[in-house]
Amino acid sequence: MKYLLTAVFVWTQALAIFAQSADTTKTRKIKTIHLKARQYRAKGETLIPLSGVRVIPVCADTTQLGFIPKGLKYAVPDRPYTSFLQDYVNDMLRNVYKGSGMQMLWIIKDLRVNEGPGAIVRLKADAWLSADKQHYRLLKTFDTILVQQALYVTQVHDDNIAHALQVFYIYCDLAVGTAASDPALTEAEIVAREQEKFRAPIYIDTVYKEGVYLSYKEFLANAPSVTDYDISVRKNKVTIYAREVDSSCTELDAPWGLSKKGELYKYDLKELVPLERKANSFIVTNYMSEVRKSNNLATWSVISPTVALASLLFWAPKVHPSPAVPQLGDEKPMATTVDPYSGEFVF
Repeated sequence: MKYLLTAVFVWTQALAIFAQSADTTKTRKIKTIHLKARQYRAKGETLIPLSGVRVIPVCADTTQLGFIPKGLKYAVPDRPYTSFLQDYVNDMLRNVYKGSGMQMLWIIKDLRVNEGPGAIVRLKADAWLSADKQHYRLLKTFDTILVQQALYVTQVHDDNIAHALQVFYIYCDLAVGTAASDPALTEAEIVAREQEKFRAPIYIDTVYKEGVYLSYKEFLANAPSVTDYDISVRKNKVTIYAREVDSSCTELDAPWGLSKKGELYKYDLKELVPLERKANSFIVTNYMSEVRKSNNLATWSVISPTVALASLLFWAPKVHPSPAVPQLGDEKPMATTVDPYSGEFVF
């Protein structure tokens, strides 16, 4: 089993290094998203008089908006992330703002696009409301996925994002009178609370502790509870075993993932999926062409005699889907990253 384990990782590293050498010879492919001004016109008076909406992104990665599967393009905003959203929201709500209104705070937790049978956007955000423009109470939590059908889906991501932001505003307006009764918080306190998740040891520690993470909680704590383990591969399926003190092995039903030689892997569909960190995101390695991997063949020279075994494990890795999107029926978009809230794959 030890030799099979080594071969699995050698093969995975070889694939990553080959992909790196191929990718670094190309210019990074991007799809730039431009949000077009679309002023919101309420039918009648708005329910919440607003003097303004302040937008604060607390996303795991604010350099991009996701991935476009066709051509593996990176979707990026046409300007700095905060301005990208704030400028659009100000344009959208220009006719709504009143000097004597309340102040609203939008905390953007996730905003990403992808493609399937249509253009897909996910917006996860919280809205906070303040009467004195200093202390806020939670008004609305929002997490939705919109799918827009189009002949050329790559061309409608900007419209899809704009529509999601407008829907969020409408939901906020309809939530009038439902602000939480919890103690009011300042903007700084709200942002600090949202950023707390990125202070978990996995984001701070300089070394990933080697072993198997049985849960996402263990992963965040960088504290694998199984440090003595074996791996077997049968019919292209990976099984992980905990090695007991008497040298017997117990199969681990559904571990979250593992760390080996400083590399991270998520266990999914009986495969070990390599992950790379980018900002505060853990992204499927296949989508990290612009990031040079820190390890190289020299790192694995100590186990090079087993490289020959890699041919026994040669197969084309399956596409790993993100959780089902009801709007797409049986179609599931490709997983590209780990959701920092749930630990599951998302598109």
